Amino acid sequence: MGVAIVPLGSPARLTCAIAVCCLLGARIAMAFPDTDASNPSIIANPTPPTESDLRHQLQLQSGIGAAAAGGGAWTILPAIGAEEYFTDNVLQSATNRRWDLVTVVTPSIAVIGDVPNVQVNFNYSPQLRLDARTPVENGLTQQLAGTGQFTIIPDAFYVDMRALAGGSPIAGGFGALGAGQSLGASQLSGGLGTEGLAKQNLAQTSSASISPYYLHRFGDFGTAKVGYEINETTISPNAGYIPLLVPTGSNNQHSLTNQAVAQFETGEQFAPYRYLVVANASQSTGSGVSHNSSQDTINNELGYEINRSISVYGNIGYEALQFGGVPPTRVDDMTWGFGATYQPNTDSQIRIGYGRQNGTTGVQFSGYYAITPRTRISAQYTTGLQSDVTQLQGQLDLASLDQNGNAVDAQTGAPLFNAFGGIGAQGGLFRSKSFSMTASTVLDRDQISLSVQWSQQTTIATDNALVSTNPFNPATPPVGSTSLGMTGILTWIRSLSEDLTLNSSASYGISNITGGSSTASTAGAGTGRQTSIGASVGLQYMLSQTLATNVRYSYFIRESPLPDQTIYENLFLVGINKQF
Repeated sequence: MGVAIVPLGSPARLTCAIAVCCLLGARIAMAFPDTDASNPSIIANPTPPTESDLRHQLQLQSGIGAAAAGGGAWTILPAIGAEEYFTDNVLQSATNRRWDLVTVVTPSIAVIGDVPNVQVNFNYSPQLRLDARTPVENGLTQQLAGTGQFTIIPDAFYVDMRALAGGSPIAGGFGALGAGQSLGASQLSGGLGTEGLAKQNLAQTSSASISPYYLHRFGDFGTAKVGYEINETTISPNAGYIPLLVPTGSNNQHSLTNQAVAQFETGEQFAPYRYLVVANASQSTGSGVSHNSSQDTINNELGYEINRSISVYGNIGYEALQFGGVPPTRVDDMTWGFGATYQPNTDSQIRIGYGRQNGTTGVQFSGYYAITPRTRISAQYTTGLQSDVTQLQGQLDLASLDQNGNAVDAQTGAPLFNAFGGIGAQGGLFRSKSFSMTASTVLDRDQISLSVQWSQQTTIATDNALVSTNPFNPATPPVGSTSLGMTGILTWIRSLSEDLTLNSSASYGISNITGGSSTASTAGAGTGRQTSIGASVGLQYMLSQTLATNVRYSYFIRESPLPDQTIYENLFLVGINKQF
């Protein structure tokens, strides 16, 4: 059984629940939030920075770390930043280069709450842009990262709330900008980001969910969970000043998803065996492949703990999936898998498996490893059916915030990516393969990190309502074609003195979108191999504990074999940031 193309009116039914196979290591990844009161995030509550954490230079930019240092059950930290930058290519055009002076104002608020029945970690920093010579480029980019866990009835009823928002390039070949790589507060995290992106090449992404759920523990016998999630996710090109979660402009993508989940996991009474059964049903409305889509699954997983470090697992189940688009897509298939989990120490875990899920058979891998107390590496490889909207939904359900206020994967601690793998925003359903890896080390005066993301997607269905309306908006590749994107970003932050910090980054990206094009005149020809290079270097100087100035120079180039598609840009920036 596999992917089948059927008339959209044909029903999708969950026809059977399958029994147990071999062995469980960790929880099954699913669309419902991956952390809850019985399975908390690996990301601990923020701790006060130490002398080796680059002192107060990074606190001002991150907000969260400084707030944690202040202590107290609730900390609210408002701030405002203002920047002025010169760009020699405000329209990011190969043929119509135009310089401009751009003012960017970024008010922000960071909130940390940790009381017995409420845990909140929230950072909101909308970015207002005003161009002196090109007012058509004026706009507002919403930037938000937040999670909240609310205990309504202790040890029984909880509500999980979370939201992510940011900007991302619409067109492929802009991976080296690092835009959308660090959702949240930190301005020193590397990459050029959304500054310098033309408005026509910027999509506003947002995803938010509310998930009430009930937990009941039957002593050492096991734990049951029943929950519901409502999620709204939007991708809006050229969004302007419209608030969050409102799809605007042409070629927007939108999904409203209702989802129910029920699960049971055995307790210590059955150790070293553990059994987990999860039933999940979701229904979505919206545009494109989200229109009248549904996903119904049931999975049984049994595990055995060989010793404290190694456990093995196997699972078997069934899935009935239905998606809109052209052509409509349906999957009615058995799911199965097996693998192992290795946990050499409390700060490291590696899980590898092989199986069939989402109509695809392949390897699944995730892990994080503490090489030293200061050096950590994390990696993940996944396969399956995916759209841009479901990709954002999956990131949201994994989201947690680190001590710098940046959105990270709650299971591995790796940064969440928001830039569609360097391929750009495309309205369709894809069979995807993706790999991401992050390595970082913290020294007495330095922070060094390397992030790599690779993605490959084959088109299963397209959204025929999306029409290319600007030179950055790529046509979705036709069914059967494969696109590829790869991005690597190296970041170095160094404390030069008590008040002066150097931050720099270098990045490289490759993309190849086949069968589609970013220009109407060559639609269907593909983009060919595009390469992009980005570099940025800056200084931040602390005038006081709450006031900082910064200067930065950035350069970006995208080389393309298509006529008039090679683009380069220089940016010179000065700014100031004030915490209150």
